[in-house]
Amino acid sequence: MGPTGSPTETPAQETVLLVGGGLGNAVLFSIGQSFREKGSRVIYFAGYKKVIDRYKIDQIEAAADIVIWCCDEAPGFTPSRVQDLAFVGNIVEAMVAYAQGRLGDTPLQLASVDRIIAIGSDGMMRAVASARHTVLQPYLKPQHHAIGSINSPMQCMMKEICAQCLQTHKDPVSGAETVVFSCFNQDQSLDRVDFSNLRARLSQNGVQEKLTKLWIDRCLRQLGERPAATPLLPPPTGESRLTVQS
Repeated sequence: MGPTGSPTETPAQETVLLVGGGLGNAVLFSIGQSFREKGSRVIYFAGYKKVIDRYKIDQIEAAADIVIWCCDEAPGFTPSRVQDLAFVGNIVEAMVAYAQGRLGDTPLQLASVDRIIAIGSDGMMRAVASARHTVLQPYLKPQHHAIGSINSPMQCMMKEICAQCLQTHKDPVSGAETVVFSCFNQDQSLDRVDFSNLRARLSQNGVQEKLTKLWIDRCLRQLGERPAATPLLPPPTGESRLTVQS
């Protein structure tokens, strides 16, 4: 992250589970390719809200030994490779179905996974973090390593300068709190990230993000790149206009 950030660790000869949500897949496929080049085996759950959201299909397939295409919207995806699978529903449900063999033949089992890397929305990463200790626990190694790419608010991108990216961690045993700079390293232990703190921090930018979206939409409409908006109310005419008397 940024000019001085830390790259994702991609050890050799592991079985790796990649979990990507939406735009997170734009990052994960390069990580998967690095793992495979080092002799690791990769199971890749690629999740999307809508069928139209999927992109970089060839790169994702090249990044994994097996891809499970997940989509919230029916009818979902049709895999183009014989070893790949598909699921309609959220990504945690897909992982459970895969582990239970309900998706078909699974040459790579979740029980062999050494490392999990999740990249996506804070809600998706939180769901994966929690599922590892509940519905997925019977199917995973007790000592697997699980990290998420934490999308804290960013500003300077210069490593530990402006403190916009501060993220609270909680020790899973003692509950002791520490604070880290996400710009130093976005890859953080899923068991330590305080996701309530992350959601609160991300929500602080909500108004600015909505205003930015409206301004971009207005500019595109003025440039003719989008159709003109339909007014909610007709413009005032005749006597209905307000006048100012001197």
